[in-house]
Amino acid sequence: MATMTGELALLGGVPKVTRPIPLWPAVGDAEIDAVVEALHRSRSDVQYLNSMPGGGPVAALEEQFAEHFGVRYALASASGAASLHMALYAIGVEAGDEVIVSPYTWGQTVSPILNQGAIPVFADIDQATYTLDPRAVEARITPYTRAILVVHIFGQPANMDGLLAVARRHKLPVIEDCAQATGARHRGQYVGTLADVGCFSFGDGKQIVGGDGGMVITNDSLIYQRACSISSHPVRQERDIQDPALTPYIDSLTYTYRIHPLASVIIQEELKRMDGWNAERRSNHHRLSQGLAGVPGLRPVAETPGGEHVYHRHSPTMVLDELTGVSRETIVAALEAEGVPSNLGYVRQPIHLRPRLQDRAYFFGRRYPWAAHRSGQGVDAVAYRAGDCPVAERRCAEEELDLLGMTAPAWRGDLHELVDQHVRAAQKVFEPANLAALRDWERSHESSSD
Repeated sequence: MATMTGELALLGGVPKVTRPIPLWPAVGDAEIDAVVEALHRSRSDVQYLNSMPGGGPVAALEEQFAEHFGVRYALASASGAASLHMALYAIGVEAGDEVIVSPYTWGQTVSPILNQGAIPVFADIDQATYTLDPRAVEARITPYTRAILVVHIFGQPANMDGLLAVARRHKLPVIEDCAQATGARHRGQYVGTLADVGCFSFGDGKQIVGGDGGMVITNDSLIYQRACSISSHPVRQERDIQDPALTPYIDSLTYTYRIHPLASVIIQEELKRMDGWNAERRSNHHRLSQGLAGVPGLRPVAETPGGEHVYHRHSPTMVLDELTGVSRETIVAALEAEGVPSNLGYVRQPIHLRPRLQDRAYFFGRRYPWAAHRSGQGVDAVAYRAGDCPVAERRCAEEELDLLGMTAPAWRGDLHELVDQHVRAAQKVFEPANLAALRDWERSHESSSD
């Protein structure tokens, strides 16, 4: 069957993407020079790279981060998950409390809730942006709800206007998980600064990468001090904790959530260029979305009104009804063959349906923390059922497509030709004549395997 865009590479044709895919993270000379300088300095100042007091590069990063984001306090940590655990403790979440969170996220958004002895309650997502739906959140609030944890998934700012309005009505604190959204903005303001506390990650594939690391930011002195008390060495606690209610508890009975000083050095250098990098990412990803508009079977990424997406992932929506019977697996195989990094999705199974949550004995035994629910109803107080979050469940089962995969943050600079090649590759795969050819290919493989 003749096609306008050529024979699919999966079926023997020529791939559309010929330019090399950029890599991420991409360590530059500035990062290397800064690390070498820090190592040289430590030869004469043996305490410079000591993370326990939170001095040296750690203090410099925290000061730089707080100034850049316009907040009073920044506390560096070992990871994004560590930051979330610190924040949950700092706002007063206790064992048996409920915390409302999205089911459409990375698992380590949810595991800190469990680590704090609290119980995740899942609210559905918005169909266009994949972030928490404020109406679904409000419907999940009970007398036992202690906090709302908002995820800016893929670098997409959540609907903070609606979510903060719900939180204010119910007098609930809000944590922002910005692990995938460092530098994203909502109505001109950085995410992470909109609620009570913001948490960040500098692990692999993020907008800025330190090898690993995280950050907690807040304007609340007590939240900062409580976060410090659960995560820091007593030497730092002695320096930073002044609240008389907390000082008697300065101790080494804590978590080792400190960031590595050399990670701090790398992050400082990348933070200087973050906004420029994000602007370049947005330009390239917008060009990709514009090119994909109107492609049958595919809906481009839709941004939150007033939001500035910073594209940790590029995840459009597949419309199975328009694919004339071709499976998502075959579509992904065809895109990969054309040179477009692709997979079936980032989340794939909503968190509330995963075996680790369905089996209440998996984490700590004795069905904890559910058995400690504040209502006294034990494990029956919160159930995780199919159908609880239909939008998230449908997206994972039918619609999710991770386009570009881990290369998405690398799309900086002038990449117009590479972007256009990806657009032409997608147009080729989704062309009706090629979809028909893929359907025939699937059927031939199915019959040969019978």
